[in-house]
Amino acid sequence: GGGMDASALSSSVKVIKNRPFIVFSLTGDLFLQEQAVRIVGLLIAICRGLIDDDIIDCIFDEEFTSLVPAPPAPHIGLLSGEATYMTWEGRMKTILNARRTDRYSKGWNEDEVVATVEEWERDMVHDVARGWYCGGEEEDGRLKTETRWLEDVLHPWARRTKALLHDYRGWKASQKTEGPSFLPPLGSINPDVPQLFEKVLYHLREADKSGLWPSTTPNRQLVMLSTTSNEDDNPLNNTKKKAAALSVAHMKAKKNSQSRQSAYSFTEGEGGASGSFSVGAMPGEQCAQPKGNSLFPNLVRAAFELEIALRPDRTPSSTIAINRNAQFRPHTDNGAGAGQSTSLIVGLGTYVGGELVVEGERRDIRYEAIEFDGWNERHWTLPFQGERYSLVWFTPKGCEGVRGIDLDLPTT
Repeated sequence: GGGMDASALSSSVKVIKNRPFIVFSLTGDLFLQEQAVRIVGLLIAICRGLIDDDIIDCIFDEEFTSLVPAPPAPHIGLLSGEATYMTWEGRMKTILNARRTDRYSKGWNEDEVVATVEEWERDMVHDVARGWYCGGEEEDGRLKTETRWLEDVLHPWARRTKALLHDYRGWKASQKTEGPSFLPPLGSINPDVPQLFEKVLYHLREADKSGLWPSTTPNRQLVMLSTTSNEDDNPLNNTKKKAAALSVAHMKAKKNSQSRQSAYSFTEGEGGASGSFSVGAMPGEQCAQPKGNSLFPNLVRAAFELEIALRPDRTPSSTIAINRNAQFRPHTDNGAGAGQSTSLIVGLGTYVGGELVVEGERRDIRYEAIEFDGWNERHWTLPFQGERYSLVWFTPKGCEGVRGIDLDLPTT
């Protein structure tokens, strides 16, 4: 905002009409989309006291599995002032960004070219400044453009991110202890199962006890977390194994001498053996049915009936992803038939934690079904303890018009 004394500002700040304009210089080999504007937005949030500065550790901690986005600065007030290519200039012996220099004879350093570029840059700066003023000013002199950004972007981001930062601090502290100590005790959760979910949960538990739970596909393994317990039973080893992709555990399991050659012979996630498979119809020749249909027909039938009971106005889905104690990393769905319908998800079992996060919005799905766009919205699972199942209903591209509830399933 205005009113700042120019003498209190560094030489990198130009004051126009008592409003400061700060020039940042970012250096890197490659920049992600919106990376620069989000760096600026995060700096503003910290300087305003909207979030503590350990949010920086949270965002860049690669071992923390939640996705913590930084807020974008208002695009209307930003422009890319200059790009430099020092390495390539040295290789090509050529000036690649217009400026006055006699370092090399070739390139964009002729006076006429530089003068034209400088005039264009002045026009751009004036256009950006006018953009800030296009909404007018508040009574206190604050720009309405700034106020809208604060109310619509920065403040909502801060409210959401404080919860994620709280999770990060708890997770960080839990690395020094056994298990996710930041979660409430398992005994604090009501173990009663709503009547609507009793049948499906019964069949899920029966499938779990059967020993026939199918292996997770390699692609899905990559976005699931493996065990966070110690790799060995040495009591002197107090270091915890870092979370890794489930595919790592699966590869280790193949080398194991146990009779059950799968990753699920081992403790996975925070709740026990994890796994994920699909039932219903999948895209392909005449929407071939997955193996799970014949393994657990009663579960499949009950799960499709549950979708109709939960959302009677929703078009019945063709397919269900069934997850057991699965903690997913931030991802968007891109499996067979990319471009699927809106997903419906619900959690079942006796567990604490394990909320679904969709683009930073935390949702408790334990016996509470929600819809989300899994193919465009980033989503992930928060840590949990206990027995956690989840069902995700969707219709892959290529299975339009196929209703899982109508499939001819074997009877048992």
